[in-house]
Amino acid sequence: MYAETAKLFAPKEWIPTGSGGEPLDFSKLPRQAEFLFDMANRFQAYGGGLGNGKTTAGCLKAWFLSYLFPGNCGYMGRLDGKEFRTTTWAEFRRLIPESFIAKKNDQLGYLRFKPQYGGSEIIYGDLKEDRFNNINLGWFYVDQAEEIDETRWSLLTSRLRRQTPLIGDDDKPILFNGEPLVAPTYGFATFNPEGTSSYLWRFFHPDSPEKKDGYQLYQASTYDGLAAGFIPQDYVDDMLRLFPPDARKRYLDGSWDVFSGRVFPQFSVDTHVLDYIKPQPHWKVYCSIDHGIKNPTAVGWWGLDEAGNRYLLDEHYEGDGASVKHHCEVIKAKSANFKQGIALTYLDSACWAANQSRGDNVYSIVDEYNSYGVFPVKGQKDWDTGYTRIVHGLTVDPQHAHPETGDLGSPRIFVASHCQAFIKEALGYRWKKNRITAQLKNTPDEPMDYNDHHMDEWFYFEASHPQGPSVVIKKTRDLLAEVRAQRLKYNPLADAPEVGGWMAY
Repeated sequence: MYAETAKLFAPKEWIPTGSGGEPLDFSKLPRQAEFLFDMANRFQAYGGGLGNGKTTAGCLKAWFLSYLFPGNCGYMGRLDGKEFRTTTWAEFRRLIPESFIAKKNDQLGYLRFKPQYGGSEIIYGDLKEDRFNNINLGWFYVDQAEEIDETRWSLLTSRLRRQTPLIGDDDKPILFNGEPLVAPTYGFATFNPEGTSSYLWRFFHPDSPEKKDGYQLYQASTYDGLAAGFIPQDYVDDMLRLFPPDARKRYLDGSWDVFSGRVFPQFSVDTHVLDYIKPQPHWKVYCSIDHGIKNPTAVGWWGLDEAGNRYLLDEHYEGDGASVKHHCEVIKAKSANFKQGIALTYLDSACWAANQSRGDNVYSIVDEYNSYGVFPVKGQKDWDTGYTRIVHGLTVDPQHAHPETGDLGSPRIFVASHCQAFIKEALGYRWKKNRITAQLKNTPDEPMDYNDHHMDEWFYFEASHPQGPSVVIKKTRDLLAEVRAQRLKYNPLADAPEVGGWMAY
């Protein structure tokens, strides 16, 4: 059934293929096909475990809506444009033949198909730019939709007002009672479950009391993808071996009820803490501040390398009513130790409120920082984004090389062992309540607001999407060092032949 439906949507000379070049069989995973060919519901979301074919389905759906409704205009992207281009957009370009495209501009994020393939336009890229104020969309597709918040989702839905005429076989608009019929508009997303407080659960899940009309949810697990042949058994075996139990529930089973107890059960001293981290000259270094008055002020210096690894290089953690002047002196002194300079300094956006006074003068906390030579920018406070990036960075990726050993199977977040205040907070950071209890009571899940000052500055840093080095630095071999290392390992007696002699008797 699904193969026949696909033929109705696609040009006769085009057969979409899998990553191995084999024709896609839409009957292998029914939930994927149901999402792909759903034309009845205006909003659709396909989530679940890794490897369940959701990104491929999202890309094909974007193409079908462009071809099925000639002259359409859609948007596809995710929060981070760089990650979108290396994942989602790469899959879209793999699926769609170059011969279909009339014009594309990767710098502007624009593509137009040839007239015989619909002539529709696609705008693509990140969701951080103010690019939707003067555009009307016929559809939009957000990949990894758990990264964005409800506000951004609502912004996209507000742009679904394009009037695309339906064209008949005679290449003329189809009329009804003398008026041209227009194509329906759609919004769809692919995602990993993010908990019952997420807008995705609230809007799409059938168990949610806030479930919206016209919103349809589709889910499939990693095991469904395995059965369909999308992923090999060793891929699943690696995840079962490396992922902690809570991560397995989310990333394999597609469970919404995950991460009870510790907020970051993935964080481990053995895995994430390094005795010595030497920042390389080409790294970018950021400073992130959670200011405290009665509570401690927590400051972290974070390094980023070209492979996307993040390193907590140093910390400052002090309370007892220490002044802003004192904190600034420490921040400037520690920052001066980094020869790369500080790319940006993030500070809690609440510090911009003019709620301090001295005599007749009213000022903000950031004014004080500025007066003592520290000039921060507002750190982002998007919980969902920060949480997703941290969990992804802490999770061991079987295909990611460890920055010290070079061995495959590594996380992307590391902490210097002397940053003891950070390590203590990360290990003790816990939810206020069990997530299953929260689901039953329909209340949001929140971490404990206690000993979380480093956790706050960590979230400001991650949610602000700091950029790493723009070029890859190629490491050169130190031949002399390799020779010295081999000499130290050499044992001349180990290779001596066994011979007889007077000492043998």
